[in-house]
Amino acid sequence: MRIRGPRPVVLLATTGSGLLASCVYFNTLYNAEASYREAEDLRLAGRDSALQERYREVVAKATNGYQEDEEGRWADDALLLMAKAHLRLGNVPEASRALALVLEVSDDPDVRGQAALYRGALAVSAGETVRGLLLLDQAITDVDEPIHRAEGHLWRARAQLTQGLVDQGWRELDRAAETHKSHVVPVGFEKIAWGFVLPDLTRIHEGVQTLIFTRGAESYSDSIHSVVRRFAARWGAESAVVLLDNAQDADWSRMERDRLLMARAWLAHDSGDMARASEDARSVASGAGEEAFAARVSMAKWELVEAEYVDDLAPLRSVLLPAVSFEEAQTLLNAIRRVELLTEYGHHGEPVALIAAAEISRDVLAAPRLSSALFQIYADLVPDAPWSAKALLAAMALTTDPAQRRMLDRRLDALPGDAYVRYARKGHSMAGLEELESRLQEMLDPLLEGVDEELTARRQLTGVPEN
Repeated sequence: MRIRGPRPVVLLATTGSGLLASCVYFNTLYNAEASYREAEDLRLAGRDSALQERYREVVAKATNGYQEDEEGRWADDALLLMAKAHLRLGNVPEASRALALVLEVSDDPDVRGQAALYRGALAVSAGETVRGLLLLDQAITDVDEPIHRAEGHLWRARAQLTQGLVDQGWRELDRAAETHKSHVVPVGFEKIAWGFVLPDLTRIHEGVQTLIFTRGAESYSDSIHSVVRRFAARWGAESAVVLLDNAQDADWSRMERDRLLMARAWLAHDSGDMARASEDARSVASGAGEEAFAARVSMAKWELVEAEYVDDLAPLRSVLLPAVSFEEAQTLLNAIRRVELLTEYGHHGEPVALIAAAEISRDVLAAPRLSSALFQIYADLVPDAPWSAKALLAAMALTTDPAQRRMLDRRLDALPGDAYVRYARKGHSMAGLEELESRLQEMLDPLLEGVDEELTARRQLTGVPEN
């Protein structure tokens, strides 16, 4: 018999010791079912950090209740709870035994219907899709509660899709979501999973769109981002951008919407659509908090990749300064100021400062064009310096332009005896290089210290100055 609700404990206690025992037994089962409902709510909401423990608690309570009175009027309810909790825990043999007992002892149509439904689910999960479908076809019509019917539709869809009944499977998934709202999120993920298997990009798109417009799916945001990355890896960034259509209107918190927009911005960037990437990033950057700061850093990084001249760095300060409390923004701002000042030093009597500026541009700013240009400027200023070939080799490693690479290669051809050229081109020993590198570092260390001292005096370094 199905448990409907707790009976009045005081009334039962006053009518005799037998009814008192019955009340205690009933309350044990009532608590077990309440625990199961709580666990199910958490499972369907994606808050599953302690679900295993909760379902084990249900098993313990229901088992205790059943063992107190195996012939009692609620024995079938206890067995059904045990079976469902075992199913969630993946304990298939225990779930099967409990369901068999339910069908043996129960004459309650709804309890028997649920037992048949979950037997069908167990069969499908074990790969017995034909048997599972037969059980589910009958059970779904015999179950009263929509939440259980919805799960029946979900399992039937899995069986149909496994058997290659694709159109029927998609329709069954839609029925699951329509039957009870608690299954909208599971159905969304199911569409995504089967979309990858079949493959069917349209269904993956449907699944992602369903999730981002379902408030309850926000707790699965990391999983959704993982889906988008996996899609991009398989079908390309340009195709993946479409998955996040309308992300700006997602029924999620501002922070999670911003994460979606920045995911779309990076996909657009990677596919070469800088207009869309910038639009999404600016939208996020207009807000406040960590996501807005990260968006500003991303915008700056995109500009740095294209920067060719030191003068290209100044406009980036206005992008980064509103995010000055963000560590990555501080790192970029400090690096920009160091490069600017080192370049000044390089043009005013200390050419070796250009090597330091080029290395910071390459290693911290990730600005390959600017770095290559600074290395070449150094080699042009002091062509006979011991580190000119080193600078030319570094510049060539950073450029992708064929004509530029050929020009640099010709300049290196003119330096066949240089230790750096011999090592890079013919794999000769590092004899002599260690001494050159040590001398260079001895020149750069005090120079970098002086730059930081000057920037600190000007109050132009943010946060803790980096070494």
